[in-house]
Order: sequence, then C-alpha cells, then structure tokens
Amino acid sequence: MTINSRGITADAAGDAEVSAGGAEVSAGQGRTARRVVDGVVLLTPPLMFVVPVLLIRARLIDDGYLFLNLVSLFISALVAAYAHMGWRARPHDGDLLSARTLTGLHTVDLARLTKVGRMEVPGQTRTDDRLILTDAHGVRLVLDKLAGGDGTVDALVRRALLNRPRGAGVVVSDRAAERLDLRTEVSRPHGRLKAGRTIREGFIGWVPMLSLLVVAPVAFGLLVAAFLLSGAI
Repeated sequence: MTINSRGITADAAGDAEVSAGGAEVSAGQGRTARRVVDGVVLLTPPLMFVVPVLLIRARLIDDGYLFLNLVSLFISALVAAYAHMGWRARPHDGDLLSARTLTGLHTVDLARLTKVGRMEVPGQTRTDDRLILTDAHGVRLVLDKLAGGDGTVDALVRRALLNRPRGAGVVVSDRAAERLDLRTEVSRPHGRLKAGRTIREGFIGWVPMLSLLVVAPVAFGLLVAAFLLSGAI
C-alpha cells in the first residue's frame, strides 16, 4: 500500500474507481446540469408568479395558489445552494475531483479553478461549512469531506491554488482564504490569487436573519401584485 501525492492510498484510489460505478470521469462533467439549475433558479419566481395569475384569471384554479409567491424566492435559494452540494468526493488523475450531487456526477478541474468560495450555514449544534469550487469549464461543486474518511478537500484545493501560475487570477473569498490559510498568498501582488467578497466571522450567524429581512418584503410585494393582477381582490 502506497501513498500518492493527493494524500490517499493507491489501494483506496483503486477502490474509489470501482465504487464510482465504473463511470468515466472527465473534465466538464456537470456543466450542463449547472446551466439547468441556474435556469431553474432564475425562472422559479417569475413562473410561480405568472402561471397562477393566468390560471386564476381563466378561473381554472383557486386564488390560494397565489401564496406560492411567499416561498418562491426561498425555493430558488435552496435550489441554488443544494443542487451542487456534493458527497462521496474522490480525487482522480489529472487534478480532477469528482462528487455525486442531486443532478448527477460533477467533476471539477482543480488545475483550472476560477473561483473558490465558502458556504457556512449556522445550525443549532454546528455550522455546515463547505467550499464552493468553480472551474473554467463552468462546473460548480459545494464540498467538504472526501469519501471514505474524515479528510476534507482543503489540502487538495490549497495545493492546486498554490500551483497556479502567476497572473491566473483565481478569485478566492476572504472566508475561503481563511479556511485554506491563504490570506497572505491572496494579498501578494503576483496575481495568482485575488481577493473575492469579504464576510467576517461574526457576521455569519446574522446572515439568515438579514436574508429574511430582505427577502420577506419582496415576497410580500409579489403576493400583493399577484392578487391585484389576478383580479382576486
């Protein structure tokens, strides 16, 4: 049993290929699924607004369906957050990292990452903390742990970012840089990495409440507009 450069055993790597169901892994897997998900995210609120209004005006459904406008934005947010969430993440030759998602097998090319972010969802007992990886092929994966153990993807991602050439311009958020211990590297002038959005740790716990304060008035406005346009009031 030997250890390869990705920090897993060669035997384990062989098992990973078998357990993946024999599916061929290649760069760009998941690109089409991401486009579909992005379309669903963008179209859900307008469709849940327009379709019930038209059907109510045609007297085909009850006006109670208009209350879907209160949750349409939340549904879009959930789809955007969880459709790309991966599990059973496995490294492969060629700097590829694949994982299962709700929309199938996705593969990011670590050597061609364009953005690295971080998603932190506060919970009652712990915060769900994951990296958001986007590569030049347009594939996105939201990941934390590798398959078959407690090891995270952090070492793989950090090594890949440090191996990028000067001027690569990979956007790394402040929170992701903190998790990967890359804040010093991001601040250097060689252009390998550049700073993305900044959200301080003390602000994370307030994000759900602040999001609700922003989304709720918009959702209520959609509901009122739907009632007016449908003729229900």
